[in-house]
Amino acid sequence: MEDVKKVTLITTLYNEEKSILNFLESYRKQTQYAYEFIIVDGGSSDATVEIIEEYALKYVELKIRVIVDSRCSKKYVNGPIARGRNVAIESAKSEYIAITDAGCILDEVWFEEIVDPFKDKNVDIVAGWYKANITNTFQQKFADILMPELESVDRKNFLPSSRSLALKKSCWKSVGGYPTLTYTAEDTQFDLNLKKVGCKFYFAEKAFVYWDVPFNIKEARTKLFSYGYGEGQLKLEFIKNIFKTFFIFFPYHIFLSKQKRKHIYLSYNMFLYNRFGFIKGLFNTVKGKS
Repeated sequence: MEDVKKVTLITTLYNEEKSILNFLESYRKQTQYAYEFIIVDGGSSDATVEIIEEYALKYVELKIRVIVDSRCSKKYVNGPIARGRNVAIESAKSEYIAITDAGCILDEVWFEEIVDPFKDKNVDIVAGWYKANITNTFQQKFADILMPELESVDRKNFLPSSRSLALKKSCWKSVGGYPTLTYTAEDTQFDLNLKKVGCKFYFAEKAFVYWDVPFNIKEARTKLFSYGYGEGQLKLEFIKNIFKTFFIFFPYHIFLSKQKRKHIYLSYNMFLYNRFGFIKGLFNTVKGKS
């Protein structure tokens, strides 16, 4: 593998002034730094960019570069996050790209662990892991229901979130970049596209980030609906999702683990909102290359 200094780290954001310093601090505490750190801002209307630029001047060793591109804002396009990632990767000077979300907190060895598997030249994609950032009882229940236990993960077929991912730029090019047709589910479609062209995945369980799960049931419903909506728009894993949707009318709880059955009402509630989102998305499908 090339020297770790030849790995570019990227992220996208929009109006993150309340949380951006926590994210940047988690990167500053890493055991290793990237060759460059590209942040694409989708035209934030708050102080996000000013905070980042001030931080970059204070810690020049982090080599932070901000690209402000209003075309990567959800005000103007369907897939602002995907578009922002594409802009960042296109601008990267490295063949190896590490990807995360600005709303996350990076474990202190995340960067080191997410790029280490590239020592094996046969590895194309490194799938990192993620953990819930728990601050209240609801978030714990949400995590119990929707976040899989690490021990149960099918490492061979795991589809990583782009909150914890690394890849070869050549793989990104081979699938035409991240699909920009939808606001959500774009990274799952991206994973499927990468698998389709034969890119080789490696699961790195020690490369994990903490992410903020929904704070309350209202936020959870909105997120689950949005995730389902994106899947429906893209007709993502269509047969599988149609099969899941039929379980609205059947006692799906019999397939749940003991841990998830403890929160059966909330579990079914989240399931319903996700399926309703999927159904609505099916009737609002997007045209174009995904």
